[in-house]
Parts: sequence; C-alpha cells; structure tokens
Amino acid sequence: MTPNIDTSTFIEFSVREAGREACIAGKEIHFTPKDYAIIHYVYSGQGQFTYRGKTHSLRPGDCFYIAPRDEATYVASSSDPWSYFWIGLGGGRCPSLLEYAGLSPENPIRHDKGRGFRKYFEAIYESYFDNGSFGIDCLSYAYGLLFEMGRGENKVLRSGEKGHIQAAKAFIRNNYQFPITIVDVARSVGVSPNYLANLFASEGEISPKRYLTDVRMEVAATMLLSGEEPVAAISRSVGYPNPLHFSKAFTAYHGVSPLHYRQQGGISQ
Repeated sequence: MTPNIDTSTFIEFSVREAGREACIAGKEIHFTPKDYAIIHYVYSGQGQFTYRGKTHSLRPGDCFYIAPRDEATYVASSSDPWSYFWIGLGGGRCPSLLEYAGLSPENPIRHDKGRGFRKYFEAIYESYFDNGSFGIDCLSYAYGLLFEMGRGENKVLRSGEKGHIQAAKAFIRNNYQFPITIVDVARSVGVSPNYLANLFASEGEISPKRYLTDVRMEVAATMLLSGEEPVAAISRSVGYPNPLHFSKAFTAYHGVSPLHYRQQGGISQ
C-alpha cells in the first residue's frame, strides 16, 4: 500500500483544514483570524457574511473568502439556516492561486453557476475525515477547485499595464528567496518603481512591496511550523540576510516573533 503523504506542511501550497456544518437557525460566528486563507461553500440554506465593512446575502452555490489575518462575521438565516463546507489554504504560492481563482479581499464572493465547485470541497472533506490527514489527493482537489474557479474568469493577458503587473508578481514569486527590492522588481519589467506602484494601485492591487512581504511571510510561517530549521536559516531562505531584520519584519507582520510563532503553532487563537 502506498503510504499517505501529509501535504499540510508543504511550503509552496497546502490544505490546512477542512470542515462541514449544518448550522442552527440564527447561528452567528465571529471568525478568529488565521494565518492562512479560508473559503466556505454554501450548499443549502441562506445566511449573511460581513467582511471589511460590507454585508453579503448568500444562497446555495455561493463561496465566501476570508484572507489571512482578517476578521469576519457570518450569520445563518433564522428561517432557512445554511449548511456549508470550508477549507483552509496556505503556502507561498497561495496568493497567486487565489488571485487566479478570482478571490481577494476586494472580491470575496464567487457564485458557482454550474455547481461544479461543490465536488472539490466535498472530496477534500471526505478524504481528510477518512484518512486523518491532507494527502496528495486533497492537494489535487484544491488545485482543481482553484482552476475551476479561475476558468472563465481569466482571459489571455493583454500586453501593457496588466501584463506588467502579472510579470512583476511572477518575478517576486520566483525570486523572493533572494534579497531583492522593489527597484529590482520594477527593473525586471522595464518600468520605474513609482510607475509600477501606480499600476498596482490603479488595478486595486496591494502595493508591490506588500505583495513581496506577503509572499515572504507566508513562506516563512510555513517553514517555521513544518520543521526545526533555525530561524537564521529561514531568514536567508526568504530573502533576509540579516536574521534581526527578518525577526522585526515577521513580528510586525504576524504580531509575534518567529520563535513564539513556532512555539504556539501559528497565530494564537
């Protein structure tokens, strides 16, 4: 028998949790921030999702997304309470995969018109509870889900402004482990740093600097929880030659030092 490989600690992309609930009428959840993304899929009933100051009324076939370290509130209908699956996704490649799927804090809702998303949530949930871990199959289902979500949402990238943004993000994802700066990122796509920042802003994107930080800190967090590699080595692996600078940046981003993050198993609940 082929041994089941637990992929939940994979650095590039991983499934961190999965669940399913048939909520009681009026159940209200004040979501505790996590250090990875959460996606819910409503398969029956109704409810409301409040996130970043906006409230969304949701029905069967709707997905709602919560970004890492974000808070949210969601409430089941008092007359037709919802039931849903949810999954948690993390890793250094996760931001770009979620972007491909059309999910972001600015666009946290996706509707499953053809009801094709549900099978992936259900498969991840059933595999986890059958096997007790997130195996290779769960990882393949997660990739399948994000591909399915992104299909039809993404068209061939045009040259020019959007192409510069995508090229800059690709450069960051491929080079975050080196001590690159935003000047290097801008140079790689042939524009100035200020011009690149303005392009990101014009498309409603986070800044290039924040995108670089997000990728580095997500990878660092995963490495801290997936082994005993020294903090200094992890610092170098995510582009910080100076461990002190890395520790300060990590603490500012996650709210705890790298050592405390490792000791408490992630963000304290």
